[in-house]
Amino acid sequence: MKIDNSGKPLAGLGAKPTEVRSSTAEKADSTVAVSSSVNSKLSGVASNEATFDADKVAQIRAAIAEGRFAVKPEAIADGLLSSVKELLAR
Repeated sequence: MKIDNSGKPLAGLGAKPTEVRSSTAEKADSTVAVSSSVNSKLSGVASNEATFDADKVAQIRAAIAEGRFAVKPEAIADGLLSSVKELLAR
């Protein structure tokens, strides 16, 4: 179904309104299921995390401000892969 700028369906094009409603409801159901799954995994991760090290944060902040902070893409990639593997294992 195509929609013009007014937001009204153009006559004679695309699916019937009942088909659109059904498809939209199915997508909404699957979106809710995915959102619930992601939220439960994120809350599990948040509850397992230790408190942050304020001194380390202050040191990193100072290094960034002074231009001494070096970004290591390999270390970032390794950390991301390890986090994803851990999340997928749960």
